[in-house]
Amino acid sequence: MTTSGQTTSQREGQPAQERVERSERDIESTRSAITEDLRALGEKLTPEHLKNEATGMAKAAVGSARETVSESVDRVGGKLRQVSAQTLEVAQDQMERAKRNPLALAGVGLLAGLSIGLLLPVTGAEGRALARPSRALREQTQGTLAAGRDTARRLRDGIGDAAREVKEAFQEEGTQRT
Repeated sequence: MTTSGQTTSQREGQPAQERVERSERDIESTRSAITEDLRALGEKLTPEHLKNEATGMAKAAVGSARETVSESVDRVGGKLRQVSAQTLEVAQDQMERAKRNPLALAGVGLLAGLSIGLLLPVTGAEGRALARPSRALREQTQGTLAAGRDTARRLRDGIGDAAREVKEAFQEEGTQRT
């Protein structure tokens, strides 16, 4: 025994006892913190809380989308007003030109009608009615085209001959002067 009346094993047991108690307090503190965290998490995971969170996010998304659409509509509306004003200006300018030159307007109308007519498919009746004149026109055009080719060849050959003669004349003139 020691002078304090405690044995060595009793003194060594006391710090161990304190460590056990401290560990138990730490465990209890950790358990309380975990319990509080689980309670808070449980509150966040209630159907009512989840519904409120989803509703809030949906409202925010709708608000953002609404704002984006509104800005886009404003931009498109501005561009539409600008294009409309330009179109009106061009139309008024064209009307003034048409008043000053009605024959040009008639020519444009004629070309537009012809273009539309050429785009439409030929009906069977039109094909039968236009078959003979079409063949005759094709034969006549081919004859005219062949005659035009012959004339162009003769003209080309004649120009080539004339060019050679001029070249030779210049060469002879140059050799006589030297």
